[in-house]
Amino acid sequence: MKPASPMSARSRKTLVVLAAIPSIDCIFDQLNNALQLHIGPLGILQAIRLGLLAFFLYTIIKTLRRSPLRASFIPLPALLALSVLAVAASKELIVKSVLASESIGAYGQMFYWTALWTTISVRCETAEESIFILRGLALGAFLTAISVVIGLFAGVGNYYTMDSVLSSAGWFDTAKMITGILVVGSIILLYLGNRSHPWMFAFSAGVCAVACVLTYARAGQAALVAATTWLVLWRLLVSRATEGRWLNRWFALLLVGCIIVPFVVNVNSMLARWGDVGNSDKAGSGRATFWKIALNTFENEDDVQQSLGIGYKAMSEMLLRDYGEDIKHTHNDFLDLLLIGGIPGVLLFASFVLSFSWMALRSEPRSATGGAAIAIFIAYLCHSQLTGQIWGTDSMTYYTVGLACFSNIAQRGKAIKPTSVTSISHYQPLSQN
Repeated sequence: MKPASPMSARSRKTLVVLAAIPSIDCIFDQLNNALQLHIGPLGILQAIRLGLLAFFLYTIIKTLRRSPLRASFIPLPALLALSVLAVAASKELIVKSVLASESIGAYGQMFYWTALWTTISVRCETAEESIFILRGLALGAFLTAISVVIGLFAGVGNYYTMDSVLSSAGWFDTAKMITGILVVGSIILLYLGNRSHPWMFAFSAGVCAVACVLTYARAGQAALVAATTWLVLWRLLVSRATEGRWLNRWFALLLVGCIIVPFVVNVNSMLARWGDVGNSDKAGSGRATFWKIALNTFENEDDVQQSLGIGYKAMSEMLLRDYGEDIKHTHNDFLDLLLIGGIPGVLLFASFVLSFSWMALRSEPRSATGGAAIAIFIAYLCHSQLTGQIWGTDSMTYYTVGLACFSNIAQRGKAIKPTSVTSISHYQPLSQN
């Protein structure tokens, strides 16, 4: 493999902006919710994301004009997502002569993260660039974790009063959309610690894991356990001896944590939110009920509705009417896309799963890159089915961009080691993946 040519100053600036986006989202998402800042009719986060969206489109067009063959790197699920959203929006406009603000917001969120996914996939041509993007994701996750920890002591967000559980989501609107950030961020931090500052990255990953638990969002906890279980099995049964050592420090921290937890945390409080699992009607904060409602609604629709879906607004209205709470969506990616997009929606969900699995398995499973990528894919499967993620721009950014970066590293066939924590222009290939 030939060493990558040095990045130009303009190229580095573009990369810096792309890598900074997770931190920008983390900071302004919380400012938007805590202070209700507005720029005209838009919240500050929405205004910034509109500007970033324009930047994504500009970067994609510019990259393709310079190198048309990069068009082959555009994720096909992203194009299919745009098609499904266009059909859903057009159908709502035809039926109701207006596109509801709820639909605009939901469709805009999906458009944002698919645009960012496409930008990274097209723009990042080398493994060193992918490593730098991963560092941006890691920083955004660490900032999110710190905000959750601070929020707990600042009394921000006791979301589960009925269960007598004191939790925190920082100043974010909801915990369920940030646990994907925390789980994926912890995996990326561990991976980055493979070659550089291992204890620092392992400790930072531990902070993300602790923050995930402090949210008391059960889907996040399940994803964290599932990903950690995979990493344990991967280390013991799959990895090469030289490829798995990066996890030893992590397992040591986990062991210490498990010993300390009973002395500093009320374990009964930690388990309180899982008390409804055995209740056939209320399991999963009502998911057992409104998932049945979603399936029954689809079964009772006519052929046109089943084929093309009912759209986001109609789905939200149906759940409010039949379930009695304004939960907006089904908290399950498959059911959301089934109701919104009908058969094309199901195909879109299948394309997400197939694309993510392909990116995860593109790395040799015994390598560090492969082990980390598969852990991210497992986390997505948990989140997508237990709480739904497609409307979460931040969490879906971490899944799609993280996997795209690992796929790019695998394609280049080398693991990269930064010469320093902040350097973005000089990287050295170290070991074969």
